[in-house]
Amino acid sequence: MDDFSVISPTGVSTRRMCEIAAVAADEALAARARAGCRGCFSRLYERYRMMLARYLHESFVYDFDTALDLEAEAWKRAFQHIATYGGERPFKSWLLAITRHLALNHLRHVRRTPPPETLARLFDDPSVDPIERRETIEECVRLVRALPEELREAFVLRTIFDLEIREVAEVLDISPTTARGRLFRARKALADAVREARP
Repeated sequence: MDDFSVISPTGVSTRRMCEIAAVAADEALAARARAGCRGCFSRLYERYRMMLARYLHESFVYDFDTALDLEAEAWKRAFQHIATYGGERPFKSWLLAITRHLALNHLRHVRRTPPPETLARLFDDPSVDPIERRETIEECVRLVRALPEELREAFVLRTIFDLEIREVAEVLDISPTTARGRLFRARKALADAVREARP
């Protein structure tokens, strides 16, 4: 902690900042991090540690090792560019946007598209009741992964990460109307997939 006991540009001890950071809102922590409180950035990291890997895993169907590597790079970028975060949108949305840009750049670099799983594989085993299997979390995840990428991203951000429509739009760099449309299409596609998969 001694390393963080310096006077920030605002004249406030960063040690004092860290003492009140435990219960501070994300945006307040980010503001203190911009002022020089490295401990405040660490609090943000602890809050959202593993969230980015999960987002990459669910939205882009990355294997978890690759997702962890990209998550580490996203946190590095966030730390390097924390001074550019002005609090005009939720910190979580800003962080997810950084992560998404990294993922898209990575996909372009390796020249691959995330391979969605086919719904037919969900029902390969005739010994298991298909209705019971459809109710499992694992099955829901597979159904979501079978969605087209643009629908899957919007659905994951809204449903799994609980972002508001406006925040989903900001992360995906689209209008709120487009975000709503993608969510509607995603939900309809999932409902149709369940109906079609019934024996």
